[in-house]
Amino acid sequence: MKTKRKKKRPTIRDVAALSGVSVATVSRYLNGKTNKMTSATAGKIKEAITKLQYIPNSAAREMSHNKSMIIVIVVANVADYFSTEIFKGVSRKLEPAGYVPVLLDSSADHSHEQKILNSVNIHGFDGMLFQPLTSDTELIKSELTRNFPVVILDRELKRSPWPQVVTDNYQASRNATDHFVDEGFSHVVVLSSTIKQASTRQERFQGVIDRANDVDVIEIDEGHFDHQEVYQRLAAVMQTEKKTVLFSLKERWLLEFLPRLMQEGLISKTNTRVTGFADTSLIKSICPDAYMISQNPSYMGERAAEVLLKMLDGDNREIDDIVIKAQFDTDDDE
Repeated sequence: MKTKRKKKRPTIRDVAALSGVSVATVSRYLNGKTNKMTSATAGKIKEAITKLQYIPNSAAREMSHNKSMIIVIVVANVADYFSTEIFKGVSRKLEPAGYVPVLLDSSADHSHEQKILNSVNIHGFDGMLFQPLTSDTELIKSELTRNFPVVILDRELKRSPWPQVVTDNYQASRNATDHFVDEGFSHVVVLSSTIKQASTRQERFQGVIDRANDVDVIEIDEGHFDHQEVYQRLAAVMQTEKKTVLFSLKERWLLEFLPRLMQEGLISKTNTRVTGFADTSLIKSICPDAYMISQNPSYMGERAAEVLLKMLDGDNREIDDIVIKAQFDTDDDE
């Protein structure tokens, strides 16, 4: 009885022979370096790969190039539109350069973030874009022990050894508060995730309290919170005769609570203003009279990816932090 011979796995040489090009050309195609390749050549290689059912040996390619061509993007919480838009912007820059972006979610949980960083330390990622939960630079350094290109996103860390791409959080928050104080809205209700946890929130909050004297704060633990209990606390401070600004340091919380506040008559055109940092147009759709501070997380992701690509190309010069200005939307801007 004859033993059935195992079918030989196709190789890169088989792809080159079938498509009529060199092995080097196929290699460039597989590594995404097609900018100097004609569409006809790329089409032949793609057709040969499909016909042969060729699967690149990624492990061998990694060993020969000492690269995985994979970049890890670690975000604070994918429940936030901000984090997913960052990933979209990053992908627009990394993929044409031949890199595969991989998204990992800390889920607003520091212990989970630690596990992710432990995994990053031992796996073959070429670089990382990181939106950390903490603002403690020394803590991050102790957890991220691997020496490879890293760019920090949306956090301004003190004495950071890594370049950072951030929003002008303090100034944007202060400018918005100035606007409302000048209009006579002296009472501010700040709605936020735990403020001390992230530098962005600390800076935004500082911008408020530097200009407003009458401030109430509703802080929310992202990982564990009771929606009804938070709403009751929020409604209690909004039930006032004072001219009040509801200032959310994060868009998510306006999406959670604003519709009910409006439904129950706690938002009025004469006595209340709604503002906060937004990454979408959703709040304006819910409350057309809101005055939002618009960020551009997708653009922040693009700029961060550009910085990382420079580092991956061996640009070891000190790279300045990039500060991207937020836009405060007022009637004067229309």
